[in-house]
Amino acid sequence: MGEFQSEGSVVKTILVAIDGSDHANRAVELAADIAAKYEAKLLLLHVVDNRPLSDDEKRLAEAEYANRIESRAMASDVMNVRSLGPRGVNPIFEHHAETGLIIRTALGEGMLDAARRDAADKGVSEVETILENGDPAKAILDIAERRKANLIVIGSRGQSNVKALFLGSVSHKVANLSDINVITVK
Repeated sequence: MGEFQSEGSVVKTILVAIDGSDHANRAVELAADIAAKYEAKLLLLHVVDNRPLSDDEKRLAEAEYANRIESRAMASDVMNVRSLGPRGVNPIFEHHAETGLIIRTALGEGMLDAARRDAADKGVSEVETILENGDPAKAILDIAERRKANLIVIGSRGQSNVKALFLGSVSHKVANLSDINVITVK
């Protein structure tokens, strides 16, 4: 099997965008396989946006990341979390507009940690996690350019809302606007 090449040179830096979807998880697997085989650096990126929390995100936050969310809320002085009592993180969901960002940041950190472990288990020696805020497609393209990635791997469908179906998916925007190779994973 020949070398996997991008723009005339062997792939050295791979950016993989993750959002917790099954497609993104498969993108991490593929990117990790490529990175391990070609000893490339793997950049794992999660972009936090400010849309309202979905019911799935609320359930995931309550079930898996309550401690991380509580500590972030306390550190940010958004609210006195201790005064909420033993009801878990549910009151945080309704208390302030800023909590969506806190919760999404905690969820993103958890996704990045899990993806880093998965990549290390596949033999990737150099893995870096990046957490950004903003428009996902723009952030992916900006990070790829700034970090000199020569391959982007992204899930074909993510955790997007109905509005995104009308505006075009993140993977579609990235594939059409990128100056480097993009692999979309189903």
